[in-house]
Amino acid sequence: MVSSKESTTFIEYVKTIGNAAAPSQIGFRNPVDVALGPDDLVYVLSHAAENTPKGNRVAKFTLEEEDFLGEFGSTGSEPGQFIWPNSLTTDQEGNLYVTDEWLHRVSVFDPEGNLLRHWGEEGDSPGHLNRPAGITNDAEDNLLLVDSLNHRVQRFTRDGEFLHQWGSPGSGEGELDTPWGICLDPSGMVYVADWRNDRIQKFDHSGQFLMSIGETGSGMGHLSRPSGVAVDADGNIYVADWGNDRVQVFDQGGRFSTEILGDATMSKWGEERLSSNPENMLGQRRQARSLEPEKRFVHPVSVKIDRMGQIIVVDSARHRLQIFRRSSGGD
Repeated sequence: MVSSKESTTFIEYVKTIGNAAAPSQIGFRNPVDVALGPDDLVYVLSHAAENTPKGNRVAKFTLEEEDFLGEFGSTGSEPGQFIWPNSLTTDQEGNLYVTDEWLHRVSVFDPEGNLLRHWGEEGDSPGHLNRPAGITNDAEDNLLLVDSLNHRVQRFTRDGEFLHQWGSPGSGEGELDTPWGICLDPSGMVYVADWRNDRIQKFDHSGQFLMSIGETGSGMGHLSRPSGVAVDADGNIYVADWGNDRVQVFDQGGRFSTEILGDATMSKWGEERLSSNPENMLGQRRQARSLEPEKRFVHPVSVKIDRMGQIIVVDSARHRLQIFRRSSGGD
């Protein structure tokens, strides 16, 4: 469902990918982020519930055909394992970088899921980490990482060498309070989901403050614990408004344009699971008073834009991705 201020900002639903699944099953368990690789590859990071053993993992599949290609990672503190995985990104070679809040580290995998290295040390000095969250890479393939409980953004080389930092605790311009998501726009400007300040902040490449979007609340243009942000080729800004169970869209000047509430249908993988055990699955669905709530987001945590301009929303509590695209018309 989409609520729009103007018909020119109409956004239409495309499809849903995923369903709740245990390790070795096709699907996700409380996904927290999605990364786009080469050749139509997609990687989804599952955080899983605290009581779900070995639920932390990365799933790999193709976006268009939805061919599930396997998964890697598990729960634990050994190399290649995760405790509180938060975010992931891919570099120009297709390698993956996964942040772990509990272990205060970044794990690096090749496109097949083989561990290459990991780095990170707990602390508050330059280059140290305290609950690392969102991660992305710039045009030089350096990494920009949200150092959440140090209330700052740090830039590293792919090997973990510290390069630069900005941000400090607070609610003023350029200050941060437990930031979460991060992205770059096509011109290299940096957007940070400033979680406890209920806003998005925009910075230039060096970390100079440029603009703030949003304020605390549930109305149009207000935010409640924003967790993710993405910017499309036209400069439209998409915010995972976690606490309000929606994605909000702002124009490049930070003015509210549209909200997306979710419009999911059953995914291809869900249909396959249903056909494999129809009596049990259909019996559970008949107990539901209405299927309408299933369409809506519940705590969307991340949003990304693919190379076709599609909007990919990580619908965490529903264990799925919802995919949308902009349209030139509307009702």
